[in-house]
Amino acid sequence: MSDGRDLFSPRLGLTLPLCGLNFVFFFLIQMDPQRAFRTFAFQPGLALSMPWTFVTYQFLNSGAFGLFFGTLMLYILGMALETEWGTAEFTVFWLVATLGGSLAAWLTGGLLTSGWQITGVSMLFAYAWLFPETVFYVFFVVPLKVKWMAWLGALLLVWQFLGAALSGQIGAGLANLCGASAGFLFFWLRHRGVQKAKRAKRDAVAAIKTAGVLREDAVLERRNRDLFPRVEEVRLAARQGGDLPPKLKEFETDLRKLVVTGVKICKPVDFKGDKDGICVKCEGFAECSLRYVKGEPAEIIFKPRG
Repeated sequence: MSDGRDLFSPRLGLTLPLCGLNFVFFFLIQMDPQRAFRTFAFQPGLALSMPWTFVTYQFLNSGAFGLFFGTLMLYILGMALETEWGTAEFTVFWLVATLGGSLAAWLTGGLLTSGWQITGVSMLFAYAWLFPETVFYVFFVVPLKVKWMAWLGALLLVWQFLGAALSGQIGAGLANLCGASAGFLFFWLRHRGVQKAKRAKRDAVAAIKTAGVLREDAVLERRNRDLFPRVEEVRLAARQGGDLPPKLKEFETDLRKLVVTGVKICKPVDFKGDKDGICVKCEGFAECSLRYVKGEPAEIIFKPRG
């Protein structure tokens, strides 16, 4: 995850075309406001015959204020989120918020002539969740952490909903509330899902590694337990003096081949042969066995626990 400051990724993606559409629709409104709103605003009664309006209401801004702040919000937050998630994931997020607003307006009979608040607040919530300590300068002057901006955005949504409900226009207020909530809910579920998937992957890898280590320990222990009786034979023959029988010489040669270089072995006195479950699981068992054959340690002393 990035730190939230890589806001202006130099790629086309989805954010820049969305910003461009805001300006295109703004010019269409300036040329013929009535026709533009009649064609692209979301009207519940005409929604099925004009299905594009489920999305196009997002790009309508009647004033320069809405165009400026809506596009600026989309550019800064959208570019950061698209950089963080990738274009495909960000596209789904944007569509969920947009359709969440238009579907809520359709069900409640609300008219939508602008949508930048829906996606803007939704993106603000998601951004604040990812990068809560990032500082923005409100009106380019006042420093404010994005997490507090998100809380202010939430209060604004609730205030607008209450105002719309009291004025008898609950549809528009509910559309803003549902659209922003739908986008953030999608992000939250996705975010938790990704975290759980990563945690499950880590646990699976750890389990596989643990199982592999246990399996290797079991194989090593079985081999070393099988070796040690012959090690005792070689030690006994060595203590009796004279040359070792050919078979024992051959075994001693094979034992030297099993020595793993670089393994940190214990002091001779700590060698327990096959009497405990520690030495027999160690890669240094062959080296310690050869040392034992030479009389180090002189005797194996094993004290059982308990």
